[in-house]
Amino acid sequence: MESLYDQNARDAIFQLKQDAVFLADLFSLPSKPEIEKWQAVIESRLLPRLMPHFPLVAAICGGGSSGKSTLFNSLAGESLSPTGGRAGINRRILMGLGAAHQNTPELAGALFEPLGARPALLSHPEDLTTPGNPLLYYAKGLPPNVALMDTPDFDTGAMDRYQNRKMAENALRAADVLIYIFTNASYNNQDNTEFIASLVASVGVRDCFLVYRADPAFSDTEIRNHARTVADHLYKGAGDAHVRGVFRVDEDNRVADGTRPMVPTRVDAEGPGLLDMLSRMDGRAVRDALNQSILKDVIHQAGQFLQHAQNARRLLALYTHGLEWMGQEMARKALAHLSMDAVVTRFSTLWQKSDPKPIWLMRKTGKVVESPLRLMVRAGRWIRRKDRKKTLSPDTRSQTLLQTDLIRAANDFRKAVLDSAIEVQLPDTEPVAVAMGKQVQNLVGTNGVTCRKHGNRMTLTLPFPPALAAEQSALGQEDWSPVIEKMVDTQTELLTLTDDLDTELQELVTRQRSQMTAMDQARQMVSAMLNIIPATAAVTYVLSTGDPVGAVGIKVKLAGLFGLNDLYALVAIPATAGMKKADLKQLETLLAPVMKIWLAHKLAAVENLFETHITGPLLKRGQDVTTRAADRISSMEIHLAQCRRIMENIRP
Repeated sequence: MESLYDQNARDAIFQLKQDAVFLADLFSLPSKPEIEKWQAVIESRLLPRLMPHFPLVAAICGGGSSGKSTLFNSLAGESLSPTGGRAGINRRILMGLGAAHQNTPELAGALFEPLGARPALLSHPEDLTTPGNPLLYYAKGLPPNVALMDTPDFDTGAMDRYQNRKMAENALRAADVLIYIFTNASYNNQDNTEFIASLVASVGVRDCFLVYRADPAFSDTEIRNHARTVADHLYKGAGDAHVRGVFRVDEDNRVADGTRPMVPTRVDAEGPGLLDMLSRMDGRAVRDALNQSILKDVIHQAGQFLQHAQNARRLLALYTHGLEWMGQEMARKALAHLSMDAVVTRFSTLWQKSDPKPIWLMRKTGKVVESPLRLMVRAGRWIRRKDRKKTLSPDTRSQTLLQTDLIRAANDFRKAVLDSAIEVQLPDTEPVAVAMGKQVQNLVGTNGVTCRKHGNRMTLTLPFPPALAAEQSALGQEDWSPVIEKMVDTQTELLTLTDDLDTELQELVTRQRSQMTAMDQARQMVSAMLNIIPATAAVTYVLSTGDPVGAVGIKVKLAGLFGLNDLYALVAIPATAGMKKADLKQLETLLAPVMKIWLAHKLAAVENLFETHITGPLLKRGQDVTTRAADRISSMEIHLAQCRRIMENIRP
């Protein structure tokens, strides 16, 4: 059975802390400030106190001129800390340890670790009056199982300009038990008691002793009543469970001038003096309850931080998938009017080269079927009518449309990436959409993630992940005009054939030929049609989701090309006007595979272009963070479960 004081327990708590801090930095979590406070608690208040033979740490605290240093000197048995009645004299923490610990410097090191400094011995009391690191003194009057701290005033100054509050906060967070000294002027000071209350209950509840420096004329009943007011402020009505004792010290000029020690007298019950009560306390038992309380809060907060990291990883993965989806969508918009002249011409050439010898002879002697000839005549008339109008040539028009679409899509994509969130529209029947929708359901209502359905489509709103902030900033600061110019320079490549594409076309021709009979007249008619299509007009396409009913031209369903089940390409071929349905069907059968090859190559080229100039660094960083986070999240889950088992094994 694992114990809270086993090395395995300390290792689990340490690794839990390491994982949470790593993930907070990796994801730039909004909860990072809370995680840093949680980290400080583990490092300063939990792990050191799990060491064997660690003494009880008691911190004397209070407002200015309350008598903290006088009480410290009295308990230590030596005049160590300067006194004088003026607020704010001491500017450092003084740690008193029993003289028996002079030969165990590692203990002093553990005590000072929460204070963020290495032990340094007090040489002169005046050193405490200048700002600096905490100091250490081995006092003969202190028992070996008690470490006593004198803390600076935490109310010297005003509001957010308190001089020593941060230093006092560090000291009080490192204490096992507090000794709060107050006066008639400060017992009802809510600013002071709220500051102490925020520390005694922030992570783990610590007990305290109350010391009231009062006028000798005050009765013990008045002392107890005022002390109860303080206790109620500190523990929100639960003071009886956490106040270990109430003491009074009467105002005395001999104490003020240092000729007589301050001697606290208990007023809430009969019993030993304050130092005796401290020395009789079982430090480990006190720490045991405190450590359990701290560990309980540490585990609770760790569970919350783990959930934050898990959600951040899910959101990051969704966002990068959303960017990839948008990259495909923007590529389709960029190629909304892509000419097919080059690919149809090349396919026609390859097709005719593969004609059987009889067909080649027929074509050579002009004995081609009549239908293509009539079609060629109609195409010639159509061309002559068009020539009378002042229009751009097919190549120029295609380039102009392509450039316009490319620039618009690139600008829209960049703007979306620089926004605080992206919106991704998906058909709800697609496997990818279904998977993303399920992931979104785990995040809806947190981090600004939303999912809206309209008809058979859904719109996901995915907020920008802070983990990609540096990459987004770099994209926003980059001079965009030269980037656009680089993209526009690639449009010629988008209208030309590549070696890989040409190889696929040749393979397509071979497959198509293998499915034909030697004298398949319908196929040969289509072959003739291919001769005149590029000559009549630029062949363009428009992508559409859903069946473009009533559209003019050749409609081809591109099932599975982009992971969509309902994506169509509409090919506008003016020369097909008046073509018989059977002939048009044959042409569609022949062109559909050509279109798939052409569009697949060109869309991949544009997606790569956009990734290079827009999303590449974000996608790379997103993948890196997601991968690195996986192991740390798994580690945090394992060590959090181990810490929970430790808590379950602790007997009350």
